[in-house]
Amino acid sequence: MPDPAISLSSSPLAGRRVVSTRPIAQSTALGEALRANGAEPLQFPLIRIVPAEDLSKLDEGLLQLRPGDWIVFTSQNALSPVAERLQSLRTKNPAVAQDIQIAAIGSTTERVARDAGFTVQRVAKSDGGVALAKALREQIANRRILIPRSDLADDAMPEILREFGAEVLEAVVYRTEPSREFAPQLNAALDSNSVDAIVCFSPSAVHSLFENVGAERLRRVQQKIVFAAIGATTASAFTEIGIAKPLIAANTTPAGIIDTLRARFAHFQSHIEPASAGAKRI
Repeated sequence: MPDPAISLSSSPLAGRRVVSTRPIAQSTALGEALRANGAEPLQFPLIRIVPAEDLSKLDEGLLQLRPGDWIVFTSQNALSPVAERLQSLRTKNPAVAQDIQIAAIGSTTERVARDAGFTVQRVAKSDGGVALAKALREQIANRRILIPRSDLADDAMPEILREFGAEVLEAVVYRTEPSREFAPQLNAALDSNSVDAIVCFSPSAVHSLFENVGAERLRRVQQKIVFAAIGATTASAFTEIGIAKPLIAANTTPAGIIDTLRARFAHFQSHIEPASAGAKRI
């Protein structure tokens, strides 16, 4: 059996310190995958998820769904409010949203949907609602599609679904807010060269990064750090704040993110020392 210490020491991620900017509860799987590859995960959440106060649009959408219609989950954050409201509505009318179809973006959202009791018919492994919309093209004409979403979600996917002949129902079920709770720790890590990579999963996380870190500090560190974006939309947000060439991971799974980071660090493994080798630990 191979010596785990030997295999970890030879990993391109060995000793690399990787910042996850998503809420801690959603970072467990990525943290475990990073450790399994010899990296050290740093959890500095830059956003927080807040339930929407008014779910009347969600109730309206659920009540309008017919057999064969769809709910599209773009994020695991939408699962709890939908499952709770659906259960509540069905106590009065068991026929609400029966025999509907479910689509999800990413394996994590798929897993959470199945755990919530949904049968998932379609999964887009790559990031982005546009890819999922195109995959559903042949199945959605004259169908109603409910999209439970964030207050910051863009209109790209709904517009394409409408072009394909679907009737799109949208409902904001959670809000995404910037968080400054971990700004001091993150800035200290950057100033002491204790970070090798920062992973952002959404444009809102990128914008919060800019607010927490500032333009000058980002300019100073961007030649030393890999900025990894989950999906092209997040990569565009990086470009907007002055990060010229963000790394793009199209696959949202921890394994996909690890593969993308491994490939980048393997490219310059021989001449760039991990931040943990000489930096003060925080």
